[in-house]
Amino acid sequence: MPFKIVFPVPYQVTDIYDDNIDVNIVLSNGDVYFATLFTLKNIRKLMMINSEIYFWSADMLIVEDLSYQKIHKVVETVLNDGYFKMAFSKIGTISTVYSHHVWKE
Repeated sequence: MPFKIVFPVPYQVTDIYDDNIDVNIVLSNGDVYFATLFTLKNIRKLMMINSEIYFWSADMLIVEDLSYQKIHKVVETVLNDGYFKMAFSKIGTISTVYSHHVWKE
């Protein structure tokens, strides 16, 4: 299924192995889904900084790295494996999520 990756905040990953980023996925039918991608190194760091005994985040997906290529491959794989709607939450459609933007294909 064709999809488009949109970053709600500009892509500003400083270390692809130690960071997290929010992503919106726009499917070909116009539905928009959301998740936050984390690396394991970033989760460990966040837990240590906050002295946490556990870590959780809604709509969390753990990835090897946050390069553009890996993000695209992860989304493609999750879609093909049939887990997309379990890993990502639907947040609306192009017209409701991006009503303040002119959407260009």
